[in-house]
Amino acid sequence: MHISDPVLTERRDHRLLFTSLYVAVFTTMLGIGIVIPLLPRFAETLGASGFGIGMIFSSFAVSRAIAMPFFGRFSDTQGRRQIIIIGLFIYALFSLLYVPANSVLELSGIRFLQGVASAMVFPVAMAYIGDIAPAGMEGRYLGTFTSSLFLGMGFGPFLGGIVTDLAGMDMAFICMAGLTGVALITCLVFLPDYRGTRKEQTPIMNLVTHPGLRIPLLYQLMNAFANGTFMVFLPVIAAHIGNLSVGETGMVISVSVLSTALLQRVCGRLADRFDKYVLITVGCIIVALALALVPGFEGLWNYMLFALIMGIGGGISVPAMYALVTITGRDVGQGAAMGTVNMVMSIGMIISPLLCGMIMDNAGITAVFYLSAVIVLISTPVYLSKTRFSMHHNHRFE
Repeated sequence: MHISDPVLTERRDHRLLFTSLYVAVFTTMLGIGIVIPLLPRFAETLGASGFGIGMIFSSFAVSRAIAMPFFGRFSDTQGRRQIIIIGLFIYALFSLLYVPANSVLELSGIRFLQGVASAMVFPVAMAYIGDIAPAGMEGRYLGTFTSSLFLGMGFGPFLGGIVTDLAGMDMAFICMAGLTGVALITCLVFLPDYRGTRKEQTPIMNLVTHPGLRIPLLYQLMNAFANGTFMVFLPVIAAHIGNLSVGETGMVISVSVLSTALLQRVCGRLADRFDKYVLITVGCIIVALALALVPGFEGLWNYMLFALIMGIGGGISVPAMYALVTITGRDVGQGAAMGTVNMVMSIGMIISPLLCGMIMDNAGITAVFYLSAVIVLISTPVYLSKTRFSMHHNHRFE
């Protein structure tokens, strides 16, 4: 069969698309992950309170929540490549502004602008993958791809802790800019374009109320409290109660995220074969358990155990959730679907750091983790009810 055969050409293009986006997302998330263990402490050196730390992280989520539905839907009609490239350029540029920043307000502004750039990259990249995922293999494709996100975020904090301990915080921010630049060059050279096929953008209210997105939207909102607590306030509790250094905190975050990454492909395959709602439920219960246990932990190895449990919960639930989104994306547009579910995640990330920051200021850091555990746990009956409905619905039509 000649290489110009349309089927072989399509497969080659899909491999090139998948590989280039995988490398780009991995390197970008590696850069972002570098600053995770040091940003809260950097903010504290500038005089930030718990609420101030929450504001810095929430500003990133505010801009993402505003921008992601727009760029996701825009990519469905106008194409995806140019949006990703512009977003990576903006993100790299503003990464350098952390170095001269000397106030909580400046940090919040930089995070806000980076949130806009992030909204141009990640949901659009996932929409790309949704475009090429065959029916019945959504979990495998999205699970494999999201491992790039978690691998980058997993190795990033570990690398960031080492860079900060050896060369200082400024060098960590410069590394973030450089790695985003690598992602930009990768997409410029290798990423094929996807020309939009939808003539009109799906209205945002149609997306928010779509039956196929209800569970993913709830999951993203509840999971935001877990992620917000973990990423923003783990460095705080690890320093004040766990007696961990910046480098050790980076290792703990890395263990959690890497364990999630390693499960993405395997659990993606499970999501294609078994009930996705059951997998989401099991994952959320595990995450809630981990959050409830961490206030009683002290020392590196106990925190490593917490991180492993937390990572396993995310590894089980995330591929199933994104498989549901991809299936619905065939109806409403992959960019629209990915942008909407990640918008809700950002809304949760707006509320979570601010609420948890106020709780930390008034009730202590341990209360933050107990609250997040409860919030994640109370969503599980909804997932289970959806499972029972699906089983009943399928039984009626057998």
